[in-house]
Amino acid sequence: MAGNSVLIIADARFPAGIKKNLEAVGRLVPFSAPGIVYDAISGHPDIFLCQTPSGLVAAPNTPETILAELRKAKINLVMGGETVGRVYPASARYNAFVGEECIIHHTAITDSAILETTKGVRVIRVKQGYTRCNLVSAGSLFITSDRGIEKTLSNAGLEVFFVDPTVIQLPGQKHGFFGGCAGFFNKRLYIAGSLKYFNEGPALKNALEVRGIELVELYDGPLWDGGGIFFVT
Repeated sequence: MAGNSVLIIADARFPAGIKKNLEAVGRLVPFSAPGIVYDAISGHPDIFLCQTPSGLVAAPNTPETILAELRKAKINLVMGGETVGRVYPASARYNAFVGEECIIHHTAITDSAILETTKGVRVIRVKQGYTRCNLVSAGSLFITSDRGIEKTLSNAGLEVFFVDPTVIQLPGQKHGFFGGCAGFFNKRLYIAGSLKYFNEGPALKNALEVRGIELVELYDGPLWDGGGIFFVT
């Protein structure tokens, strides 16, 4: 993999080992937005940025230092219409999952710029506003830590793997969620931690292997929710 061909946006508070390993893959942009949302999620890119197949939709109050890095890297950047706020639903307007073939979110709260950007794409509505926190895709496999999302995606005919989030670390909260630990790039699922600390580890490894997806564990420790790992080219 070419070291500088991909921009990686991840929580600035990730353990040093995770950041070092990400820096070996691409140019790391540590994300931090203190004082806008509550502290536990103030470093989470998926609160301020919605990743789409063509680029990013960014909240207007995304820190200017982050926006400057994205513009410098010539990332396709669309500015959203509403600012991120401290209280739900204002804290979840950009927390949608957008793939090549579908958008998954509680669409009653989705920022209009995301809906406009994804016109013509299949819309799958879920009740969980923090969708991206709870969901990541690895090829055709959707991995979620939310039972409602699991049921909706299964009913929609998608392949879903449920993981129990209770052992995932999110400082300041009871626990985190799987989507916040992960990012997918070049047929590799990168996770902030090791599945050996995770109950569903062996079953998830097998599910990835049979689909030809490589698992990259970014450090030897429990899974750490940092609001997703965004690989942007």
